[in-house]
Amino acid sequence: MIGHKRISELITDPNAIIPGYINIIEAPVSSGKTHLALNTIPAWASSASKILYLIDTTNGEMRIQKNIRTVGRQTYSFYHYGKKSTWGERSEAAENNMPVMTYAGFGCEVRDGGSAFKWHDYDFIICDEMQNLVNYQKYKQGTKNVETAEDTLRAIAAEGKTKIVALSATPQQIRERFGDICYDVPFDRSDLFRLETFAEIPYCGSIEEILLRHKGQTGILYTTEIQDMKRYMDFANKNGIRANGFWSVNANTRMNQDQLDLRHTILENEAIPANVDLLVINAASQTCIKIQGEKRKVDYMIVHYSNEEVKTQVRGRYHGDLPIFYYHDVKAANHYRTRQTTLPECFLNTRLYSDTWKELCEIVSLTRPHGGSYSMPTVAKYLQENGYDVMKKKDSKRNGQYYYVITTRETNCGNTTSSP
Repeated sequence: MIGHKRISELITDPNAIIPGYINIIEAPVSSGKTHLALNTIPAWASSASKILYLIDTTNGEMRIQKNIRTVGRQTYSFYHYGKKSTWGERSEAAENNMPVMTYAGFGCEVRDGGSAFKWHDYDFIICDEMQNLVNYQKYKQGTKNVETAEDTLRAIAAEGKTKIVALSATPQQIRERFGDICYDVPFDRSDLFRLETFAEIPYCGSIEEILLRHKGQTGILYTTEIQDMKRYMDFANKNGIRANGFWSVNANTRMNQDQLDLRHTILENEAIPANVDLLVINAASQTCIKIQGEKRKVDYMIVHYSNEEVKTQVRGRYHGDLPIFYYHDVKAANHYRTRQTTLPECFLNTRLYSDTWKELCEIVSLTRPHGGSYSMPTVAKYLQENGYDVMKKKDSKRNGQYYYVITTRETNCGNTTSSP
C-alpha cells in the first residue's frame, strides 16, 4: 500500500464543492470516497435526509444501504404523485437518513413524479460511479430512465442550488459527456492512500490455463457474458477449483439459490467465503462490490477485457495489495511474451532463410487477435520492438532469396565484426 491519507482528510472544506457544476472527485479505490460520502458530506448538509445518493447498480445499491445513514427508496416512502405535492416525503423510519437508488431508479421516480420532483429540497446529490450513467446509455434498449436521470442532473446543475458530487476512479467519460459544467475538486494527491499491484500480466491464451496454474489459491475472474461465467465456473469445479459467482438480479438468466446466497454474503460481509476459491463476476459487480483483503487475501485476479476503465474498476473490487493481475490484451501479451523469450544462440548472428523461419516463429509463438500464430514479418517486428535488432536482406547468390539476421542490442553495440 502507498500513501497514508484518505480523501476525507484532504477535502475538508464544504466550500470546495461548488453549486452549478458536476464536482468530480477523482481518486483510486480504497482512498475513502464512500467514507467521504457517508460521513463527511452529511456533516456539511443540514441533515442526512438532505442528501440523495445515486449509484450505478442494484448490487451497489444493496451494499450502500447497509450503512446506518441510508435507506432504500421503498423505505423512503415515495407517495403517489398527484396526491402529494412533496416529492419524496419521508416516513418516520427514513428520518435523518439519505435515500439511495440507482440512476435508473432515480430516472423512474422523476418520470413518475413529473413536476412534483423538488430537487432544491436537497443540499447534495452524490453520484457514485457516474461514468456508468454515460456507459449505460450506449445500450440500444431500456435506457429511458437513465436518460431522464442525466437530463434531470443537468437541470439541477443549471439551477445552481444543489451541490452535485461525482465520485469515480475513472471519470474521463464524465468530463467528455458534461463538458464545461464539470469541475475537478482540487486536493493534494501526494500522500493519497492507494493499493499496489505487484505484477500486471497481459494474456491472449486460455483462461483455463491460468486457472490451473493457480489451483489451490484464491482468485477473482471477471468476464462479460453470463454464459462465459457459467462455462468457467464449470471448468474450475471439474478441476478441483471451488468456483461460484453471481450477476445482476435483473438479468434474464436466473441465479440459483447458492448464487443468491453468495451475492448476499459478498455484499454483506465483503469477503470471499471459505468454501469458494474462485469468485466469478461480470459488469453487475464491476464497480460496486468490495472484497476486503484483511478478511481473506486474494492471490490473483483475471480480467477478460482490455479496456482501461474496466481494468481499473475491476481491480478496485479487491481492497488489498494484489500479487498478480492478468488482463486480456493480445498485442500487449505478444510484447510481454517476446520480452520473456530468450532466443537460442543458433538463431542469432546468422542468416535465417525461410526454412528456419517457421521454427523461430514457433519458439516466439505470437498470437493473432482471432486465432493462429503470426509469421516471420510480424515476429520480426515484435522482436525489434523488444530488445533485438532485425535486418532483412536479399541474397544475390541464392537467386535473390530473402533472409533475416537477428542480433541482441547488447551484442550489436559491442560487435566490431561485419554482419553475416
